Amino acid sequence: MAQVGRRGGHSSRPSEGSRTSRPRTDAPVSGGGPVAAASTEGFTSKLESRKGPVKVQLNTWVLASTEARLKWLVANRQFTVTSVVDVALQELLDRYDVPPADSDGRIGEQ
Repeated sequence: MAQVGRRGGHSSRPSEGSRTSRPRTDAPVSGGGPVAAASTEGFTSKLESRKGPVKVQLNTWVLASTEARLKWLVANRQFTVTSVVDVALQELLDRYDVPPADSDGRIGEQ
């Protein structure tokens, strides 16, 4: 299966000559006027955490034939790898009567 977390094999670390690594000494200092406040509100709303189920990363190896079938399913049925793996694991866990976990991932005492 292809590596997860890398995009095109490029490092996410800025190179020494990149724009993000240079200190900004020529930037004007904002006086906190109405323009600065309005633009800050837009950024703040985008940064707010989204509510939803807690997810954790799961790394594993699968057979090449399984990966080929998974890729076909994702491409031809508009699923995501995450949703397919989650549904398949939930069905397996249900089949073997594994107790359900709460939204924080804890299994209650049985």
